[in-house]
Amino acid sequence: MAVNLATETINTIYLHYKNKSDNGFRGHLGASIIGKECQRALWYDFHWCTPSNHSGQVLRLFETGQLAEARFAENLRAIGVQIHTVDPKTGLQYRVVACDGHFGGSMDGIGQGFPEAPKTPHVVEMKTHSEKSFKDLQKKQVKESKPQNYTQMQVYMHLGGFERAFYIAVNKNTDELYGERVEYDKPHAREAIDKA
Repeated sequence: MAVNLATETINTIYLHYKNKSDNGFRGHLGASIIGKECQRALWYDFHWCTPSNHSGQVLRLFETGQLAEARFAENLRAIGVQIHTVDPKTGLQYRVVACDGHFGGSMDGIGQGFPEAPKTPHVVEMKTHSEKSFKDLQKKQVKESKPQNYTQMQVYMHLGGFERAFYIAVNKNTDELYGERVEYDKPHAREAIDKA
């Protein structure tokens, strides 16, 4: 019996993602990339020298990460964490800005009521990981394994006035969760903002 693969359908789905994407340029340098070690790469990003040219499959993968945020938020709410993912003033994610608006980012959420520290408000950062990336995160923790994510949280804490962040991640292969409370590191945050 011959297998009838629907390659044209799949390719059309990927093309749909490609057609609705833009060049990835932002009007500001993002907190999500300020942790890059290479300052030249940051300069190129800020000056729009490096347009993104992701495949439809990769764009769909990015969407999977965004869709996971709602599930993370529901998981946290289910255990009593009060989490807010939308700023009621804007109807968008909570934003922080610096450098006259040339630098900033959007937080995945703000949460309070974590079992480890019920009274402490936290910046919440939510990520999906491949098996290999997740295992590395478990072994090394976020600061060493994901320095860009660590720096991103430090910037959010600094500009948002928080002392703690909560990093929640999922292994996309097994659905295993990882959680880590991250302390505010003012010198690290200042260094990142100065770099911007």
